[in-house]
Amino acid sequence: MSARESGSRHRIRESGGRRAGAILLLGLAVLGTAMGCARVPLAPLDAQQSTASLADDEAYLWKQTRETQFEIESSGLVLEDPAMDAYLARVLARVTPSSLVEAGVTPRVQVISDVAMHGYSFANGVIYLHVGLLARMTDETQLATVLTRELAHVIHRHALVLRRDAKGRADAMAWIGVGSSLSSYGGGAKMLAQAYSISTAVMLPQDLEVKADEEGLGLLSAAGYDVKATPDFFQMTLDYRKELHQQGPLAWMPYVAPPFVTGRITNYRQLLGTRFSGGNRVEPPIADPATFRRNVHPATRRQAELELAAGVFRSAERTAKLATESDPSDAQAWVLLGRALQGQRDKPMNGYEVPSIHRVREAYEHALELDPRDAAATRELGLSYYRKTSRVRAPEASRAALAHFRRYLALAPGATDEAYIRGYVEELEAEGRGRSSR
Repeated sequence: MSARESGSRHRIRESGGRRAGAILLLGLAVLGTAMGCARVPLAPLDAQQSTASLADDEAYLWKQTRETQFEIESSGLVLEDPAMDAYLARVLARVTPSSLVEAGVTPRVQVISDVAMHGYSFANGVIYLHVGLLARMTDETQLATVLTRELAHVIHRHALVLRRDAKGRADAMAWIGVGSSLSSYGGGAKMLAQAYSISTAVMLPQDLEVKADEEGLGLLSAAGYDVKATPDFFQMTLDYRKELHQQGPLAWMPYVAPPFVTGRITNYRQLLGTRFSGGNRVEPPIADPATFRRNVHPATRRQAELELAAGVFRSAERTAKLATESDPSDAQAWVLLGRALQGQRDKPMNGYEVPSIHRVREAYEHALELDPRDAAATRELGLSYYRKTSRVRAPEASRAALAHFRRYLALAPGATDEAYIRGYVEELEAEGRGRSSR
């Protein structure tokens, strides 16, 4: 298996992932309703309240956090790309207030190979962004919006607040544990569920979310990003949820936007109309939108792989298109686009146009123009000709399939599907001999 196809190791089956996801969301809902009790406010982390004076339970939370992060970051769930990681670190440094660094916290960001659109933070300042979130962002301001909200959670020690609200959290995490055990994503899901239990991944009480909204906008403004654009980010997440709903088993039901997301949009608009009504001093981002999309290209491509594995082919098509736009020279992105189009042909959706076989082949042919030795594109193009598009396969299609299969075997000796492809070759050769003898 080539490095370009390594994302397949992260595949999940559609049914198990959806079942676990539903139970996970139920757990989050339980948590959101169970944690409305009064709390003692905590002093924010700064030069006066530093990590040198953590209470015993907070010190234990930090220890548990480090252990969980080590397990996750050693598991292969982290998507590592030096250029992308360096860019994310620069944006994080721009939005991090000096007071948090003075408190002894060193924030960092990690990209997690998970299809869910999610971002969350830990007590020690580590922020996890799933590839599903980065893949659909349009610019750096949207990235900074997420980072500043999570930094606000860190500054105000919300992970500790959640830890001390033990009963509601235990009830919800019991449901999350059940969901992770049902997921065919295996140990990865269980590790992420463990991470959720000690981070801000689970739904926080409303007052804490409102606090993060306001403080996050303040950090965003201080860093020179345009605060007026922030509702667009949350609308993007709603649009993606609706997109997934339309491809799921409950697509026949009307889509209902999650209240916790619509609440974010409402609260941001209220803040923009009051405290931030005068706007703010805007400075140029580190990367313009086109450069931003190139910087997060590895996450976009990985998300397309995961969406293909989950069987959400319309979403995979859109994400793969974004990947071909952010890096038109990436042959693998074009292969993913072809697979997403073929997936819609194999599994048509009511009310949606089925992509033509010509669009499928054009994607693979474009990949081969970029890299004539791309084995995956060669195999997929051969399969596109091998599959019958009518009752009888045309002779020219059989010849094209045979040529591509032979070339694939030459490009990828010892491939895991070699026996299957050789079977196709023998079938097509016999078909050709029969045709010539008539």
